[in-house]
Amino acid sequence: MASIDFDALRRAPVGGSGGVSETVAVNHRALITRTLSKYPVDHALFRELIQNSADAGATTVKVEFFTDGSKGPIKMDRIVDVQKQTVKRLRISNDGMNFRPEDWDRLREIAKGNPDETKIGAFGVGFYSVFAVTDEPMVLSGATGMNFYYKGDQLHYRRFEISEEMQKQATRKWTSIDLPYSSAKPLPELPHFTSFLAQSLTFVKLQQIEFTVDGIPLLVIQKVKSDPAKLDIPKEINLKSLDRSMQMDRVETESVQIKARYLNVTQLGKSEVESKGIVSFGLKFIHAFTADAEKPTEYTEAVLFLRNITGYISTYPSSAFAKKLQGAIMKPPPRHASISMIALSKAEADSSQLKSGIASQIFPKEFEDAKVFIGFPTKQTTALKSHIATPQAIPTMERAAVDTANAYVKDWNKEMMYMAGILTRIVYGTEMSSIGSLVSSGDAKKPVLNPEIFDKAGFIMSQFYFGSSTPDARIGQYIATGFWKSAKSVPLVTTKGVKPSTEARAMEDITFLKNVAMIPKEMYEGAPKFHDQVKTLGLIRTVDASDIQTEFRNRALDSADMIAFLKWAIKKVKNSEMSMAELGTMLGYALLADEKMGTIDMRSLMYYHNTSIIPAKMPVPYTCLPYTVAKEFRNADLEMIGWKPLDIYSWVMHLTGTYSGSLPIEQNLSVSPDFAQEVLSTISKQWYPQVTSVKTAIFELLRELTCIPTQKGMKKPSESYLHDIKMFPDLPIVSEAVKNSVSEELLVYLGVRKTIELKYVMERLHSDTKAGKWSSQDMVVYLASQQKDMQSTDFTFLKENEIVSSENDDRLHRVSELYQPADELREMGLPLLKWSDMNWNPRSSEALFLFKLGLKSHPPVQTVIELAAKAKTEEERDTALLYFIRYFDQNKYRSVYNSNIHEQFLPATIGSGEKIKKVTVAPRECFSSSSVALFGFPVLREDLQAEAWKFGVQIYPPIGDVVSRLVAVPPSSLEQANKMFTFMAGNISDLRNSDVNLLNSSAFIPIFDENTGNVSSYAPPSRVFIESSTTSSSGGGSKDLFYRSFFNFVSFDVGANAFLRYCGARDKPSMLELARLTVAEPNAMFVNAGGYAKYNELLVNFERNWAQLAGDAKLLADMKLSAFVVGRKFSVPGGEKSVAAAAAAGDGESDFDEDDSLADEDVEYVLARASEIVINDDVVNYNFFKMEILSAPFEPEIEKLYQRIGSLKMSNVVQESISLGASINSSDVSNVRKRILERTKLYLDLNDRIENTKVPFPHFEKNLRISSVSRIQIQRSIIRLALRRRQEPVITSTTASMTKRPDGGWTMYLVPKFEYFDVAQALVKVLLERPTPDAATVLESLMNSSLSSLERRGYNVKRLIKHQRQENEAAKAAHNKLLEEARQKEVERKKAEEAELESLKQKLMASGPLQGEPAPSSSDKELDLPPSYGSSSGKNTDSQLTRSQPQQPQKQDKSFDLGGVFNKLKRGSSRRSSASLPSSPREQRPLIEGTSAPRQQSPTRVPGGWDDDVPPPQQQQQQRPQRITSGSSTGSAPLTDSATRQLLQEGIQHTAAYRGENLQNDEQQWMPGQDVAASAAASAEQMCDRTVAHDLEFSGMVSNIGPKLYVSRGVPDRQVPRELQGHMKLFGHTLRELAVNVFKVRWDAIHMYYDENGESVAFNMNGSLFFNLRYFVRDVRATQTLASAGGFNMAKALDYWFPVMAHELAHNLEHSHGQRHSFFAETYIQQFAAAYRRVAKKHDSSV
Repeated sequence: MASIDFDALRRAPVGGSGGVSETVAVNHRALITRTLSKYPVDHALFRELIQNSADAGATTVKVEFFTDGSKGPIKMDRIVDVQKQTVKRLRISNDGMNFRPEDWDRLREIAKGNPDETKIGAFGVGFYSVFAVTDEPMVLSGATGMNFYYKGDQLHYRRFEISEEMQKQATRKWTSIDLPYSSAKPLPELPHFTSFLAQSLTFVKLQQIEFTVDGIPLLVIQKVKSDPAKLDIPKEINLKSLDRSMQMDRVETESVQIKARYLNVTQLGKSEVESKGIVSFGLKFIHAFTADAEKPTEYTEAVLFLRNITGYISTYPSSAFAKKLQGAIMKPPPRHASISMIALSKAEADSSQLKSGIASQIFPKEFEDAKVFIGFPTKQTTALKSHIATPQAIPTMERAAVDTANAYVKDWNKEMMYMAGILTRIVYGTEMSSIGSLVSSGDAKKPVLNPEIFDKAGFIMSQFYFGSSTPDARIGQYIATGFWKSAKSVPLVTTKGVKPSTEARAMEDITFLKNVAMIPKEMYEGAPKFHDQVKTLGLIRTVDASDIQTEFRNRALDSADMIAFLKWAIKKVKNSEMSMAELGTMLGYALLADEKMGTIDMRSLMYYHNTSIIPAKMPVPYTCLPYTVAKEFRNADLEMIGWKPLDIYSWVMHLTGTYSGSLPIEQNLSVSPDFAQEVLSTISKQWYPQVTSVKTAIFELLRELTCIPTQKGMKKPSESYLHDIKMFPDLPIVSEAVKNSVSEELLVYLGVRKTIELKYVMERLHSDTKAGKWSSQDMVVYLASQQKDMQSTDFTFLKENEIVSSENDDRLHRVSELYQPADELREMGLPLLKWSDMNWNPRSSEALFLFKLGLKSHPPVQTVIELAAKAKTEEERDTALLYFIRYFDQNKYRSVYNSNIHEQFLPATIGSGEKIKKVTVAPRECFSSSSVALFGFPVLREDLQAEAWKFGVQIYPPIGDVVSRLVAVPPSSLEQANKMFTFMAGNISDLRNSDVNLLNSSAFIPIFDENTGNVSSYAPPSRVFIESSTTSSSGGGSKDLFYRSFFNFVSFDVGANAFLRYCGARDKPSMLELARLTVAEPNAMFVNAGGYAKYNELLVNFERNWAQLAGDAKLLADMKLSAFVVGRKFSVPGGEKSVAAAAAAGDGESDFDEDDSLADEDVEYVLARASEIVINDDVVNYNFFKMEILSAPFEPEIEKLYQRIGSLKMSNVVQESISLGASINSSDVSNVRKRILERTKLYLDLNDRIENTKVPFPHFEKNLRISSVSRIQIQRSIIRLALRRRQEPVITSTTASMTKRPDGGWTMYLVPKFEYFDVAQALVKVLLERPTPDAATVLESLMNSSLSSLERRGYNVKRLIKHQRQENEAAKAAHNKLLEEARQKEVERKKAEEAELESLKQKLMASGPLQGEPAPSSSDKELDLPPSYGSSSGKNTDSQLTRSQPQQPQKQDKSFDLGGVFNKLKRGSSRRSSASLPSSPREQRPLIEGTSAPRQQSPTRVPGGWDDDVPPPQQQQQQRPQRITSGSSTGSAPLTDSATRQLLQEGIQHTAAYRGENLQNDEQQWMPGQDVAASAAASAEQMCDRTVAHDLEFSGMVSNIGPKLYVSRGVPDRQVPRELQGHMKLFGHTLRELAVNVFKVRWDAIHMYYDENGESVAFNMNGSLFFNLRYFVRDVRATQTLASAGGFNMAKALDYWFPVMAHELAHNLEHSHGQRHSFFAETYIQQFAAAYRRVAKKHDSSV
């Protein structure tokens, strides 16, 4: 939906589319009731009246309740029952200033607030809260009183002076408000009510409140204040508001003492009194009050001490803002304001005695109890534990909250709340300043900090913690913003005394800083939320790097301080409060004073001493954190800082490096055996987890160092031996102490030897002496026994030297060059190890030792493949292949074999049968399935196919390769095709989209010659169709299809056919293909179809599948141009004329008598373009022209198809021109219409034709009109179609025809003797979408048949018969009743009025003729009046017969003829033209404008007339105007009837002034009911109807006394033309005479308007009467000559406008036009005729 410009709608001027602006009527009771419903606050009535007392300067307020006595009198011994009392009266009195006159005036006006900007009231509804309890409030102030009371829903008041006697009894200084309850109400809940009263005294300027019930005092609360003292404002506070529109000028403090004396029962809850009584009171009493009160009947006195702090503000709002705000609150913003709050120190709180709910209301303990006071507490909380009074803040109307709805009010309140925040900041600063004076003790470096200081400061801080406020959180935020933003810091208690928050640091567990002002932990715990809030707002910062750097620059930290610092820093880092970079910066300034290591620069540390690696007593480098500090931390925390545990390598390097010389001798690794043992033992414990690089580094540090204690002294590792060797005595053996404490692994790694060197062993292998020479096998046996003691270098030596013999030659080889001696390896000719003992055991220690040196256990897979590929014979190749297969898993060839190798080593065959060929191929070049041989792929040799998977041979080639082969070499025989296609069918799931697309587009399917059986061609699947026995929808096979010869049909095996279907082959052509073929070759298809039947079936299928065809744009274009559709061609044997020709050649009458016989017709089916064929949707026209056209077969689907591709409907190619004769008035139109609609509805319902209708029947029924004409001729001619032969237009006559009107309705024209068949033809043509040939005949039979006949034939028409009879009987009874009533009233009135009318007649006859007219007879002076409601017209009374002469045609004065006035204006006739309104539904009226009224006639029976079964109604004569004569009667209700007179006066009283500046309404078509006569007059009646469109705008006053003038927006410049200014004033005088002197209508209800082309003479808009100046000008110009000597004759104008005004007044009693309205209009004319005559005579210049 398009977006709406709402701003444009708001800017639209009032009137027109902008609507109408009017004042609002007020229901006082509803207004007050609904206004009070917006007062949800508790005790709203008391709040308002106490506030009013304070505004009056009162010091004391009395609240007195008077019970109704229903619960008995109140006695002190049963005082607990006071809460059960019901109240009948409330009286509130104050000793303030008595009411002034302006106060009394304001009291009686709702919503007129106090204009004094210093007062709280702004809305003027406060006093009206009394109506919540009473309907009759009374105010007595001094000697004056005022009471209020309701009359109906309107509130009235009475002001009075009290008598002197009563004045003596009353005290003049008191103002009392007496409220008798409208119904008894319970007494307010006492604990809550007394707390409210106490709270009310807090900020209100009262000194005492008294509360009594039946004279018993329940509460007296007093307030005593000291003189105000100026409060010093801290200099750092900014005293201006955010927008600088307000400024705090000064702050004053008052000490306040509140004394309360209350009856203890007032503090006992109502529910507790009822359920527990006095028994449980003691327990509640102890909790609620001081300990000395014991009984509810006793009084308790208590005192509360506090200080009232008030800030005085000057406001500087901009003039624009002040103006906007004044518009919202009805008074200007105050220039001065004040804000107050209560301050309470801990000492004052401790000294207060009042501990009940009363105290909590004065000084709240919870956030939800602290309220914003605007005179009285609102429901808005302050967000801190203190009430704040802002008298100049603006509340909502119900004073329940601070107003933030209006933008300007919101801004004012926002600034006011901000100033309240500034006041709270001033109070907090002064309180903390007083605490600061207690902390200072002369020595600023050592302030006095004790628990008492912390308690006092915590008490203050807890009061100024800001939470959230409700219901509007923004109010609390504004106050908090003023508190926190008015100064850059807040004073806080620190370790250095009271300091600004900018100089303090947040509380942290820090002991290493000695010179920073921090929040003590005890102080933080006293007010944690306040301190957290200060920190959250950024007013205090935590200890940071700069603080620590300053501290570290001044001193070195001992171990304890360093430990404390590191713990603090680690915690900060973990909490993401400090980054590692910041910690590093701090450490850069830190120095550690260690007792053993001296001063350590913390920047140089890299390690920490971890005793789990290095013992604590061991020396460590200066880059390592000492153990005395490191032991206090978890390793993870130290590592987080960046320090690593001191590792073995770094420690050893420290012991062996440059700094080793600085160590004492006993810690020298090369000199001290004990120290060396400890070091080696430490290294040994950490040796296992060390990585090789660390081990190697340690080895490099120690290998040349004499660090191994032996019995020969300190030796290098390589010079030391672990064990004794008998062959070599005197070796340096490692000491036993070292052996016991150091692992052998470490010693060996460092180079300590376990065996003799290999050079001695090799000498034995190559020895020349037989006794000393070893064989390679002997050497292997020896070395295998010593291998676990050999070093890695020994193994490397053995691998790199030639030390073993081979079976294949006599030289020595490296071990890695040979294979183990095994038979299967020997058969393949591989080089084997020579082993004398042929029982080689691959699991012996010698074999395992050789395998470790590189002996091969089996050939790698590549070697086996190379042996097979290079084999000279098949036997050699098979040996290698069988070894590969046998040891495929054992030798783990599976994990290393790659089938993508290119070596061709596998035997395979290509082809089959005699053409088989052997080849050697690679694994990826052959396949294991024999079925792929069909496609020419190599197949693995049959005996190897079971093990094909081991070689990586695939079963089938990739499906894409198969598809390529199939497409490249398609099958050449049926057998080959079946096998190949069946194979493909089994692999359908493997086909990719690209494969299917290739197959679909490739011609690989053989098409066999039906005669020879050979392949004649190849076709792609998309052009091939599968033979099937169930292809056609009729049940026959594909051979039965007449279009089979046009397509390729094939038949293979079931699997092959499935594959072809998957590729795109189909069982039969698609509709799209058939359509293309048919459009391209229509004649061939028609011939093959064997005629019309099957070809027509094909066309039907085209329509059923139109969704498929519609997507092919080219096909659609071809279908429109191709002659492929069937048309029916009619001809008459023997050359007889067609119907159209016969009609054209005749005398204009084309009707056939029943005896005429139609000629036989021949039908021929021919092919043609769709544009050449016509669809029969008009049976009548079709019968005229079917010989000249090609028509579509009468089938719905065929017609729909033809229409899609260009065929025209019969109704579109035949143009009809209707010629109508003269209009004829018929009295039977309504019955004809009724019969037509009844039978048509019956036809549609009973034949289920509703779905086939073009027009909804209810719409048709509502908008059908019937008109009677003398003749109907229709000229028909064919357009938009080339005929087979030239055809002249056909002119025929008919008895019925129907046309559509511009307004969307239909008019049916009928000749007097119409035939229902013609009616039926016209109806079905309009109503039915596709009328059948027999549609008109069926409908005709229904219309021609009587209801009884239809009932006999089975139609359900009983309802229609019953309804018709009831209608006629009711009409007859009503008519007779009206006639009888009229006769009775006429007789009764005749005697009463005879004398008066006779006198009037004589006076009129004596006055003479009008100027310019012939003198009339006595009857000419009689006044014509329209027939009255229910009158019996057409019959003269006896008096008329005796007094009247034979009547001659004469002019009638139509001044009183109401219908004539409006009808003549509509027709544009002269003012004196005569017409009258109908008085009966049966009165004859013209059906066509411009025709005269018909003569009286009796109903005649014509076709379509009265129903056979229902008699016609009584004939009614035409009504004639009645004259007022001495012996005549108007037939209306007696004018002396008091009810009628009262009704007419109510119509006059309902007139009202139109308050809007504009008037605009849209046109609404006013349709009459079933009254034919009323329909004829509808257009004329619209001339006073307000539903006609108006678009008027207020232009000004016609004169200083009115009336208002409205001008149409269509008039240029919205001004009445200058030449009409004189007419405008004359019209105003005319209207005033009629309104004021005739009808006695209020003058401001009369309005004049001017337009240029409207139809309305006048209209009534909700009681406001509007009269058109343009019609006044037209009438004056037509009947008078202003320039003549006589000038303007107002009598003539009055003659015109008197019935118009009567007509419009009647609309106040009846909205719509009709008989009721006519009755009231005529009655007005009769009632005010005498007054009119008096006024007209006074202005008649012709008299």
